[in-house]
Amino acid sequence: MTNDNKISLPNYILKSMSGTLKLLQMKPQSMEYFDLSLDGFWKSFWALAVMAPAFLLEFIYGAQADVSQPLTTKFIYFLVSLPLTATVMLYFTKFMKINTNYMPMVIAYNWLNAVTYNILIIAGLILNLLAPESQVTGVILLMFSVYFGLYVVWYTLKVSLAISTFLAVGVLLFVNIFNAVLQVLILKVFDPEVFEMLFNLASNQPS
Repeated sequence: MTNDNKISLPNYILKSMSGTLKLLQMKPQSMEYFDLSLDGFWKSFWALAVMAPAFLLEFIYGAQADVSQPLTTKFIYFLVSLPLTATVMLYFTKFMKINTNYMPMVIAYNWLNAVTYNILIIAGLILNLLAPESQVTGVILLMFSVYFGLYVVWYTLKVSLAISTFLAVGVLLFVNIFNAVLQVLILKVFDPEVFEMLFNLASNQPS
């Protein structure tokens, strides 16, 4: 699908998600399934629209929790995380001298987030409905999060940037730290009261 600018948006989205499934399966030549043109780069931010239904499900379910992140901060992070990550990675990859495949990396990363976000939210809802207080549910969700949030992202960064295994680990750490800091900053700026409450809860955890 590389450089196919005439494809309709729905077909582009479907083919991009199909390419993401190839990444999840660790298929060789996975990047060939994506539109790696400049047009494909900008279209990749339609991944947010694909994530929107799962976001609504997450918010509705999360509102029932004892401590839940406010809608405002969740929504802001949802909207800005992919664009800001792409912006920061532009400068980071230049600094690391690995920016040759910057656009393919952003395209693959955006669609990977769209697919894995839906998988994790739906899996979490199903498991919590079937066994809401089971420790097994927590363990399974943790395993899913580690696999999709670490291993698959590491593989995607490695393949899309065409870098070494160890360098991809460093890029993965940078991306995860950036997103964690971004979430904290958004919560601190837009809902300082909740930030202080969560900070105090974390500080009072038994050692």
